[in-house]
Amino acid sequence: MNTCVEQANAKINLFLDVIGRRADGYHLIDGVMQTVTLADRVSVGFEPAEKIGITLTARGNDAMPTDMNNLACRAAKRYLEAANIGGSVSIGIEKNIPMAAGLAGGSADAAAVLRALDRLSGARLGTDALCRLGATLGADVPFCVRGGAMRTEGIGDRLTPCAGLSGCFLVVACAGNGVSTPWAYAEIDARSGGLFPASETAGKVEKLIHALQIRNWENACAGMENIFESVVPSVNPFVNRIKTILRGAGAAHAMMSGSGPSVFGVFFREADARSACETLAAAGIGGRLCQPVL
Repeated sequence: MNTCVEQANAKINLFLDVIGRRADGYHLIDGVMQTVTLADRVSVGFEPAEKIGITLTARGNDAMPTDMNNLACRAAKRYLEAANIGGSVSIGIEKNIPMAAGLAGGSADAAAVLRALDRLSGARLGTDALCRLGATLGADVPFCVRGGAMRTEGIGDRLTPCAGLSGCFLVVACAGNGVSTPWAYAEIDARSGGLFPASETAGKVEKLIHALQIRNWENACAGMENIFESVVPSVNPFVNRIKTILRGAGAAHAMMSGSGPSVFGVFFREADARSACETLAAAGIGGRLCQPVL
């Protein structure tokens, strides 16, 4: 069996707004995503066979499913079907990214499996095809296939490379129960009455990207927003508590990622970032030190 190992990097949202809803119920977004060094380790083995067989083993989180309820398994099946090949696939995941935390951990694992199988199987579908496959699995998967920093539009499937954070340190922390993404979108719908009038979102995103491009970190931090901060902290008080701790430790900005409940803080001194992790630990909250990936 041929094998390879992939890093499945988490993502953070530097900007996220809901700007509409399609007739099929999918929401339209505009924003900026960026991968970070916090990552799962995904090993994939492949051996040609007449039929499709997929197994998954996991460590690091006992709550992670190891059957077809795991997005990584579904990604393997979807890939083999798209490539029109049979095969035995063995997946191993060392889980470091918190689950259901707004960091796209499951999507990152699925993307890693797609990339690995494209090398191991010899089918060589290519990145564009992997992104199209990923879009059938989840809105964040196409971004996770590519990584880096991207403006994300549509339902998350329209990706445009852009400038991102660099030269800084990030502390990612998560506590309390997460919320389901459908619930979070439903709350946004309720607050908007299901109507999304024309807004200044596009201009805000472009302004943020410009600030990132010229490395004006003060303006970049000032321009970061996440629409889900208007609904999630009401059911998870840890979000605002973590933000307060991070800011008190010297974070230039602190914000929730995705639909949460993970919060990230941006630091420009490693010592401050490490101090923030210590303060979080004293409060019984796990903080992970990482850096942006471009």
